[in-house]
Amino acid sequence: MLVRYRNAGFSFLSLTIGADWDRPEPTLRHLAQQRRWFEQRAHDYQLIETVADIRAAKQSGKTAIGFHLQGAGPAAYEPAMIDSWYRLGIRWMILAYNTRNPLGDGCHEPSDAGLSMLGRAFVAEANRVGMMLDASHAGINTSLDIIELSEKPVVFSHSSVRALKNHERNIDDVQIKALAQRGGVVGINSIGAFLTDDNRSDVPALMRHIDHVAQLVGPEHVGLGLDTVFYQPFMTKLYDSGPMMALRGYPRPPWADVKPEVLPELVEALERHGYSEAAILGVLGENFLRVAEQNWRPSTV
Repeated sequence: MLVRYRNAGFSFLSLTIGADWDRPEPTLRHLAQQRRWFEQRAHDYQLIETVADIRAAKQSGKTAIGFHLQGAGPAAYEPAMIDSWYRLGIRWMILAYNTRNPLGDGCHEPSDAGLSMLGRAFVAEANRVGMMLDASHAGINTSLDIIELSEKPVVFSHSSVRALKNHERNIDDVQIKALAQRGGVVGINSIGAFLTDDNRSDVPALMRHIDHVAQLVGPEHVGLGLDTVFYQPFMTKLYDSGPMMALRGYPRPPWADVKPEVLPELVEALERHGYSEAAILGVLGENFLRVAEQNWRPSTV
């Protein structure tokens, strides 16, 4: 899948290194293995630390690679771990993933209780360190707390629009407006279960969600978080391990999603909808880079 993204013209990809159910040691081992894999292929890929690195990789014909955490489990729910993960190359993290953890409620928790005191400490430390905060998978109140408490813009890296598909993993207009008021960006998820009532995924469906955000708060607050599922067997095993995913509105995998080769079709759709060149570049990545620059530490070199 990496090769497909590279051949399709994508210049930056962020890979999940650990999830909320993972712990520090295996996550560190996985990160070390992934870094080594990319370092051995330095003619095609460049590990990045700054936005300048992303732009330099593009200029040199390489694909920029970053890493993120989908949950605070790999940090052992310890704020002091955030700086260590940042130094190792993690550039954004989700605090609560779908269910409740010590930091706050995920999007499937019926109580929707918001951030805990520990979660608030995580927000403050992430801001200090330069770690970008990602409110995807968080509960409504948890996400609103993150946005309000963060001194820097926040992202929903891969979330679609609840007004168009009523799924708990999607975000509502209140969340979108709160995010935009603080300068953040929504990356639209391409998984069909979050786009359409029949779980279909294609460029027109993706475009509807992009345009909803753009019309609501402006095109400078929307981007792509395609969430391409190249690990369908794992997701099927996860789905079959218990009833929760079926009860929360997920179809059984394999899931439909948009593949990287549709990029030209997406650009054409944006043009047909009247998006300017600057707005299209924003959707394709400049909006996310703006928020990254406002969060990440500047280069020390």
